Parts: sequence; C-alpha cells; structure tokens
Amino acid sequence: MVCAEMVSSNALHFGDEQSQRMLRTYPDEHPIAMQIFGAEPNRLAEAAKKAEAAGADVVDLNCGCPVPKITKTGAGISLLNDESHFAKCLEAMIKAVSIPVTFKTRLGFHRGENVALSFVKIGEAVGAAAVHIHARSKEDHHAGPPNREALRDIVQSVNIPVFGNGGVRCYDDARRMMEETGCAGVLIGQAAMGNPFLFEECKDAAGRNPGSPGNPKSPEPLRQRFQLFRRHAQSIVEYYGESLGVRRFRKYITAYTAGLPGSAAFRHGAVAVDTLEALFRLTDTFESSLT
Repeated sequence: MVCAEMVSSNALHFGDEQSQRMLRTYPDEHPIAMQIFGAEPNRLAEAAKKAEAAGADVVDLNCGCPVPKITKTGAGISLLNDESHFAKCLEAMIKAVSIPVTFKTRLGFHRGENVALSFVKIGEAVGAAAVHIHARSKEDHHAGPPNREALRDIVQSVNIPVFGNGGVRCYDDARRMMEETGCAGVLIGQAAMGNPFLFEECKDAAGRNPGSPGNPKSPEPLRQRFQLFRRHAQSIVEYYGESLGVRRFRKYITAYTAGLPGSAAFRHGAVAVDTLEALFRLTDTFESSLT
C-alpha cells in the first residue's frame, strides 16, 4: 500500500491549486492513503472529505513531522502537546468521512520518552482504524536505531493495528521489527528513496523463504534500473510539467546511479540539463558505457 505525500489542510481550505493536485490518484495506485497535516479540526475534516472524494482509500493525520515550518503552526508533532486538541482533530476527521482514518506519530519530543503511548490510547478511543509509529523521537529526526521496546509497549497497549516505522532497510529489518514488537506491519520511506527495488526485494525474500528471515536478492540488472529511471523521470514531468519536473527529478539521480562506474560525471551533467530529451540522451550514453 502506498501513502501519498502529506497535504496541508490549510492550503486545501484556501483552494491552493498545487495542494489540490496532490490529492490526484491514479487507477494503479490503489489501495492508497492520503496524509493530511494541520491543527484546526474543521479544516482537517474538510481536507479529509476532499481526500475521500479524490479517491483515497484511507486518510491519515500526520502527528509526527518535526520540520519547524510545520510544527510552528501547531501541526505535525506539535499535536502531541495537547491531548484534548489532538482528540478533537482526529475525531473531526473520523466523523467527516466513511473511509478508515489513521494517524502517524513519533514516540515523543526527546530521546527515551514514550509520549505516544497515551495518544495512541486516545486515538483508539475516538475511533482511529490504526496507528503508525515512527519509533524515534523528534530530536532523532531519521538518525539512530528505532526504539523497538517502546514500540512493543504501544502495540501491547491497544487493540487497533499498530504499524512500525524507522530504520527498516531490508526484509530482515522488517521481520525483526515485527517479531520483536508484535506490530501488524511496517512502513518504509527513506530506504526506498535509495533503492527503488526495495519492495520487490522484500517480496522476493519472503516468497523464497516464507516464515523465516530471508536474504535480499542481488541488485537489479542495469537494464531494469535504467528502465525505471526513465519511467520515473517521465512520470514526474507528466505530473509537474517539463521544467519543474526535470528539476525535481534531480534529487533521485544519485540513488539510481550510486556505485556505478563514472556515475559522478554523469550526475554532474544530468543535474545541469533542463529538458527530458537532454536528460535521456545523457542517460543513453551513460548506460551504453556500462554494457
């Protein structure tokens, strides 16, 4: 299941065109969750309705983002500052839609605390369908090992499904988190940015050795890697338009070419082009040099 990029409830309320576009879904993406952030119950409810109307199968409230521009508005992990207000926000979304409503949060603000424990119980009480726990604190950001013991405590405290997140980079990491905490499943974000084949590798490992830890499959053949590279670039350009799309794609180029001979020179050239045709010409030349 895929979760879309989080969307501002305030921006949707004021009719921001880009935010409206972020709710767009495609037939082959389902089931898909839409994540909303904000701190005003009525606007969150309104945003949840718009996400449902756009085709979301699940709507999720972000209660874990540590980025200052989000937290200073009272959204993201700042929702963990006030249990009553958190409950009002989540309940407003739940009452507004007929699809399941979930929420995602972190353990707390500081390393070693488990503030989320009480909020998960509140979420269950107001009707959340599930909760997703990034098993790190705000001050951890994305660094350090996940706190599996704290995640296990949360799993054992409620009856709704709890999904773990943080530090999952391969199939064995996913199995370890599930086995040690009892969580219903895992979410993967950062690791997939550096390895677009990660989910296929996990599926392959589980299929070859069901019920026990598996070994990640060997790296995908270069041909498949470059096929996905081109498809990804084409999709971003179709979505954002050529100029913005090519610029936005630049941040993914390192992940696709890491470890390949001559990749530094290719990246240097690729981040300088501003058309898809020019990018693909460079890519064709680079791929040919590797075969």
